[in-house]
Amino acid sequence: MAFEQKSITGFMHRSITEENTYFFLNDFTSILVSGEDTNGAFCVLHCNGKKDGGPPLHMHELEDETFYVLEGEITFFIGDQTILAKAGDYVFAPRGIPHTFKVRSKDTQFIVTAYPSGFDEFVKELSVLFHSGFQKPKGHLSTEKIEKLIEVSRKYKISYPNL
Repeated sequence: MAFEQKSITGFMHRSITEENTYFFLNDFTSILVSGEDTNGAFCVLHCNGKKDGGPPLHMHELEDETFYVLEGEITFFIGDQTILAKAGDYVFAPRGIPHTFKVRSKDTQFIVTAYPSGFDEFVKELSVLFHSGFQKPKGHLSTEKIEKLIEVSRKYKISYPNL
Protein backbone atom coordinates (compact mmCIF):
# COMPACT_ATOMS: atom_id res chain seq x y z
CA MET A 1 0.00 0.00 0.00
CA ALA A 2 1.43 3.43 -0.96
CA PHE A 3 1.03 6.48 1.27
CA GLU A 4 0.64 9.97 -0.10
CA GLN A 5 2.99 12.52 1.52
CA LYS A 6 0.94 15.44 2.86
CA SER A 7 3.26 16.57 5.65
CA ILE A 8 5.61 19.55 5.56
CA THR A 9 8.52 17.18 6.14
CA GLY A 10 9.38 13.53 5.93
CA PHE A 11 10.21 11.11 8.71
CA MET A 12 12.98 12.12 11.07
CA HIS A 13 14.68 10.82 14.18
CA ARG A 14 16.96 13.07 16.24
CA SER A 15 19.05 12.94 19.38
CA ILE A 16 21.33 15.31 21.26
CA THR A 17 24.86 15.26 19.80
CA GLU A 18 27.95 17.49 19.73
CA GLU A 19 26.98 18.56 16.20
CA ASN A 20 23.62 20.05 17.26
CA THR A 21 24.47 21.35 20.76
CA TYR A 22 25.40 24.96 21.48
CA PHE A 23 26.29 27.08 24.50
CA PHE A 24 23.51 29.68 24.22
CA LEU A 25 23.42 32.70 26.56
CA ASN A 26 24.12 30.82 29.80
CA ASP A 27 23.47 27.12 29.20
CA PHE A 28 23.33 24.33 26.65
CA THR A 29 20.74 24.11 23.88
CA SER A 30 20.43 21.36 21.26
CA ILE A 31 18.63 22.02 17.98
CA LEU A 32 16.70 18.81 17.41
CA VAL A 33 14.67 20.04 14.43
CA SER A 34 15.70 23.06 12.38
CA GLY A 35 13.78 25.26 10.01
CA GLU A 36 15.72 23.60 7.19
CA ASP A 37 14.12 20.29 8.24
CA THR A 38 10.58 21.70 8.16
CA ASN A 39 10.67 24.16 5.26
CA GLY A 40 10.52 26.96 7.82
CA ALA A 41 7.34 25.78 9.53
CA PHE A 42 8.84 25.19 13.00
CA CYS A 43 11.94 24.28 14.98
CA VAL A 44 12.43 22.22 18.15
CA LEU A 45 15.15 22.80 20.75
CA HIS A 46 16.13 20.86 23.86
CA CYS A 47 17.24 23.35 26.55
CA ASN A 48 18.96 23.08 29.90
CA GLY A 49 18.80 25.60 32.70
CA LYS A 50 20.23 26.23 36.15
CA LYS A 51 18.56 27.79 39.19
CA ASP A 52 17.67 31.45 38.66
CA GLY A 53 18.56 31.22 34.95
CA GLY A 54 16.38 32.62 32.19
CA PRO A 55 16.37 35.22 29.42
CA PRO A 56 15.62 38.93 29.82
CA LEU A 57 11.98 39.93 29.31
CA HIS A 58 11.51 39.83 25.54
CA MET A 59 8.93 39.70 22.76
CA HIS A 60 8.93 37.84 19.45
CA GLU A 61 7.20 39.54 16.53
CA LEU A 62 7.45 36.50 14.25
CA GLU A 63 7.18 33.30 16.35
CA ASP A 64 4.84 31.67 18.81
CA GLU A 65 6.73 29.54 21.34
CA THR A 66 5.79 26.49 23.33
CA PHE A 67 7.64 25.12 26.32
CA TYR A 68 7.36 21.54 27.59
CA VAL A 69 9.08 20.98 30.93
CA LEU A 70 10.88 17.64 31.07
CA GLU A 71 12.60 18.06 34.42
CA GLY A 72 12.52 20.65 37.21
CA GLU A 73 10.39 23.74 37.77
CA ILE A 74 10.23 27.00 35.84
CA THR A 75 8.18 30.12 36.54
CA PHE A 76 6.93 31.69 33.31
CA PHE A 77 5.88 35.32 33.06
CA ILE A 78 3.74 35.82 29.93
CA GLY A 79 2.04 39.20 29.66
CA ASP A 80 0.33 39.62 33.03
CA GLN A 81 0.22 35.87 33.71
CA THR A 82 2.57 34.01 36.08
CA ILE A 83 2.71 30.23 35.72
CA LEU A 84 4.73 27.78 37.82
CA ALA A 85 5.39 24.89 35.43
CA LYS A 86 6.67 21.52 36.62
CA ALA A 87 7.84 18.41 34.78
CA GLY A 88 5.07 17.35 32.40
CA ASP A 89 3.60 20.86 32.00
CA TYR A 90 3.16 22.63 28.67
CA VAL A 91 3.16 26.43 28.29
CA PHE A 92 2.26 28.47 25.19
CA ALA A 93 3.70 31.97 24.69
CA PRO A 94 2.05 33.77 21.75
CA ARG A 95 4.02 36.13 19.56
CA GLY A 96 3.60 39.81 20.34
CA ILE A 97 3.36 39.30 24.12
CA PRO A 98 6.37 40.04 26.35
CA HIS A 99 7.54 36.97 28.24
CA THR A 100 10.40 35.49 30.20
CA PHE A 101 11.02 32.66 32.62
CA LYS A 102 13.08 31.88 35.69
CA VAL A 103 14.36 28.42 36.59
CA ARG A 104 13.21 27.55 40.13
CA SER A 105 14.84 24.14 40.61
CA LYS A 106 18.56 23.37 40.78
CA ASP A 107 18.47 22.10 37.17
CA THR A 108 15.85 21.90 34.47
CA GLN A 109 15.40 20.46 31.00
CA PHE A 110 12.69 21.61 28.63
CA ILE A 111 11.68 21.53 24.99
CA VAL A 112 11.04 24.77 23.09
CA THR A 113 9.13 24.70 19.82
CA ALA A 114 8.91 27.90 17.77
CA TYR A 115 6.36 28.43 14.96
CA PRO A 116 7.52 29.35 12.35
CA SER A 117 11.21 28.55 12.58
CA GLY A 118 13.88 31.22 12.86
CA PHE A 119 14.60 30.91 16.55
CA ASP A 120 16.99 28.06 15.71
CA GLU A 121 19.05 30.39 13.50
CA PHE A 122 18.97 33.05 16.22
CA VAL A 123 20.39 30.51 18.70
CA LYS A 124 23.15 29.49 16.27
CA GLU A 125 24.14 33.08 15.61
CA LEU A 126 24.55 33.86 19.32
CA SER A 127 26.12 30.58 20.40
CA VAL A 128 29.35 28.68 20.61
CA LEU A 129 29.20 25.14 19.22
CA PHE A 130 29.69 22.52 21.92
CA HIS A 131 32.75 20.24 21.66
CA SER A 132 34.37 17.61 23.81
CA GLY A 133 36.17 19.29 26.70
CA PHE A 134 34.06 22.46 26.44
CA GLN A 135 34.34 24.59 29.58
CA LYS A 136 31.19 26.54 30.40
CA PRO A 137 32.00 30.21 31.12
CA LYS A 138 31.26 31.36 34.66
CA GLY A 139 29.36 34.46 35.70
CA HIS A 140 26.65 36.57 34.12
CA LEU A 141 26.39 37.91 30.59
CA SER A 142 28.96 40.62 29.92
CA THR A 143 27.97 44.05 28.59
CA GLU A 144 29.45 43.07 25.20
CA LYS A 145 27.35 39.91 25.04
CA ILE A 146 24.18 41.84 25.97
CA GLU A 147 24.95 44.38 23.22
CA LYS A 148 25.43 41.55 20.71
CA LEU A 149 22.18 39.91 21.92
CA ILE A 150 20.26 43.13 21.24
CA GLU A 151 21.93 43.62 17.85
CA VAL A 152 21.26 40.06 16.62
CA SER A 153 17.74 40.13 18.09
CA ARG A 154 16.78 43.06 15.85
CA LYS A 155 17.51 40.88 12.83
CA TYR A 156 15.09 38.22 14.16
CA LYS A 157 12.45 40.74 15.27
CA ILE A 158 12.96 40.07 18.99
CA SER A 159 12.83 43.07 21.32
CA TYR A 160 13.58 43.65 25.01
CA PRO A 161 11.28 46.14 26.76
CA ASN A 162 13.64 46.53 29.75
CA LEU A 163 17.01 46.72 27.91
